[in-house]
Amino acid sequence: PGSLLEKVLEKDLLMGLNARDPDRTWLVERHRPVTDFAQFLHLSEIQRLLDENPTLKSTFGGDYQIETDVCVGVENSSDPSARPFLHAAISSKWTIRSDRVQNVRHEFATLVRNRRGRSPHLIAVTAEPLPSRILSIARGTGEVDNVYHLLFEHLEIAIGDLWGDLSDVQKSAWTEMTEQKRLRPYSSLVSDLTLS
Repeated sequence: PGSLLEKVLEKDLLMGLNARDPDRTWLVERHRPVTDFAQFLHLSEIQRLLDENPTLKSTFGGDYQIETDVCVGVENSSDPSARPFLHAAISSKWTIRSDRVQNVRHEFATLVRNRRGRSPHLIAVTAEPLPSRILSIARGTGEVDNVYHLLFEHLEIAIGDLWGDLSDVQKSAWTEMTEQKRLRPYSSLVSDLTLS
C-alpha cells in the first residue's frame, strides 16, 4: 500500500501544483535522489569519497544517497540548465508505527544539516487514525514541518463525535496537534506549497 500511496501523491501533487501555479515548472517524482537537486549536489562527491575510503567511511559513517518517498522540485527559471531546487521532501505513511517515525526524523534532519541553501519543506502525509500515533511524528523541534492527513475532515468529525469516549491521551494529542497547526488537512498541501 505504501507504493500505491506514493504513486497517488505523485500524480495528485503534480496536477494540483501545475493547475494552481502554472508559472513555475514543477517536478514531482518518487524516490528521486536528493543529489539531483541544487542544494544537495555536493553530497554525491562526499558519498564517492566515503565509498572509496573505508577509513573515512568508518570514521564519518553515513549514507548520503537519500531518496524521499516523493520529491517536489522547481526548475530554476533564470537558468534552465541549472539543477532544479528541492522545494519539498515528502514522507508518505498509510499508518504510523512509532519505531519507524525515527527513520523519517533522521532522514529529514540529514537533509537540513547537509543542504547548501534554503531547506526544503519537510512533510509527512498519512491516513493514521490514532492521534497519539500521529503526534509521534507531528511533535518535535522542526524535523518535520507539518503532517498532512488524507482524511483530516473525517477524522475531525469522528473525534468530535467520540470525544466523551476518547482517552485523555488521544484528546490531548489531537488538541496539541490542531492548536499548534502541526496537523493539517491534505487538501491544503498544494496551496501551502505554492505560497512559498
